[in-house]
Amino acid sequence: MQRTGQNAPPQQTARVIAFQQFEKMNTKPARQNLPETEAGWMENLQPISGNDLKAVPGAAATLATLTAETVSRFFEANIGAVDYIIAFTVLGAGIAINADTGVKTTFAPDGTFSPLPDMTVYNSQRILIMDPLAGYATWDGTLFVQSGTGGISPNIHVTNGGSGYGAPPAVSFTGGAGGNAGGAAATAVLSGGSVVAVNLTNPGTGNAAGAAITVVFTGANTTPATATVVVFPQVSGNTIAVFAGRVWWVSKTTSGNFRQLNFTGTAGFDDINPANAAGSTTITDADLAHNITALRALNNFLYIFGDQSIKQIGSITVTVPGSITLFTPLTLASDIGTSFPMTILSYNRLVLFANKQGVYGIFGASVQKVSDDLDGIFQATDFSLLPSAALNDLNNIHCYLLLLKYLDPVLGLRSIIVAFQQNKWFVISQGSLIAITSIPLGSTTQVETFGSSGSDVTQLLNNPNVAVPVTLRTALSSHGNLIQAKKAIKAGVAVTTSLAQNFTMKVETENNSVSYPLAAASVINWINNSGGLVTWQNNSLGTVIFIGGGFRFPYSSVDGYGKVLGATITGTVLLFAINAVAIEYIDADEWGILP
Repeated sequence: MQRTGQNAPPQQTARVIAFQQFEKMNTKPARQNLPETEAGWMENLQPISGNDLKAVPGAAATLATLTAETVSRFFEANIGAVDYIIAFTVLGAGIAINADTGVKTTFAPDGTFSPLPDMTVYNSQRILIMDPLAGYATWDGTLFVQSGTGGISPNIHVTNGGSGYGAPPAVSFTGGAGGNAGGAAATAVLSGGSVVAVNLTNPGTGNAAGAAITVVFTGANTTPATATVVVFPQVSGNTIAVFAGRVWWVSKTTSGNFRQLNFTGTAGFDDINPANAAGSTTITDADLAHNITALRALNNFLYIFGDQSIKQIGSITVTVPGSITLFTPLTLASDIGTSFPMTILSYNRLVLFANKQGVYGIFGASVQKVSDDLDGIFQATDFSLLPSAALNDLNNIHCYLLLLKYLDPVLGLRSIIVAFQQNKWFVISQGSLIAITSIPLGSTTQVETFGSSGSDVTQLLNNPNVAVPVTLRTALSSHGNLIQAKKAIKAGVAVTTSLAQNFTMKVETENNSVSYPLAAASVINWINNSGGLVTWQNNSLGTVIFIGGGFRFPYSSVDGYGKVLGATITGTVLLFAINAVAIEYIDADEWGILP
């Protein structure tokens, strides 16, 4: 008589589970609920294609170190031909770091700003800063001017250049504090005997808002030059943007909430004269629950982010006569917003941002969540570290990067970057980061990413010759038969590498896991159609990384018993890609009853 059921001898048919053609990483369901084509975790492995999970480059050497300072926020800026990383610190300083040379310039000392100012760039000429503590401020690479000190504006308008000057005339000021604009000083720029510009060298102090100040030119001439200047605007706020040639910022209303939207006039970044169409409006809409948290000018729109809503301004007009600026805010969402302004970026004509529920995209006039696959991560995120975002052209694929503080169930609280590319997510780790930003470097003509773990300024994802820790966690697969127990007998990992290097494969079931060291050695050289070795090259560095490539499939006899089988691959590697994972097993007892 043939025995059946749980007392029957195990069937010895060998079967193979092949984890390959990975479609994406998905942390939302438990691993046993994933299909074999989805991974539970991909760390420092970029999905180039289904069978090519490539190890990302490591961080470069530290570009600069900020002495006795801790970074609180990073911004990018270009002033003229110089690319800067602008760091604001916990102690309230403002420091500019040349993104190519690492040279540091402290343009504002400790105590100037709150730890969380906002910033934008004006016409590649200067940065504009808005801060609840320091107010409105600007730096042009040389001169720093801010609200609250009563300095005059660096935006000096030459109304008549005059003629007949043989040398630049001396520049002085009358009116204002002390009768000399509080000690302000400037120099004239001459061309063809006429004054073409006036460069402020000292803004002075103590000038009252709206004080009448006269620019005086002293020097032999045929026709005297004339110019106008105003006291730098004495305003404050929490966020700032440049849109349609105007500066926009948000300030507090009498209720104490940041709901008042302000804009400069037509005469420049310092023009708050209503006669020039400057003005303000208070957004009283009920869907703005508390505050406007961010203004961002992206993709030809001004976005107004609240903690629970998003609005958009598409264009402005100015009435004639009257010089009144007109615009109509359009509400995009009345139930979705963000309190994390440093996560808002333009990405492939989308606007992406994050809140505590995940990452969202603005698609035209609709707002949609794009991070369902990260729900498992966001549920374990510690938002005491305010998230920040950056862009990176990683392996020629444009990516959105979001820095989070993640409570890892295995490794504990740590910094990770979740990366979005072509509707897929993966994880990057590059140290204990607290802030990131990106900058389109003129020297490389690529978008590069910089980060800080405290006092350092370091370019991330830059050096392919630095080994990085990688983790691939496959699904736990029942291979189409959930009631059938399986006994793992062999397992292997298909990899591509030009180097002999070691990594670990852990075979897992719902009952236990066993680790097996593997080695990718005896590299095979690939030959191209012309009969030569394949050459890999890093486009950003312009240098050859390695010549030749190798495909290996190390495997091992393994143990494991359960209804579901899977694997976790870990190692510290470089110039490395995982192509597939295979587990060979035989059928054991139905319903998985252990003997």
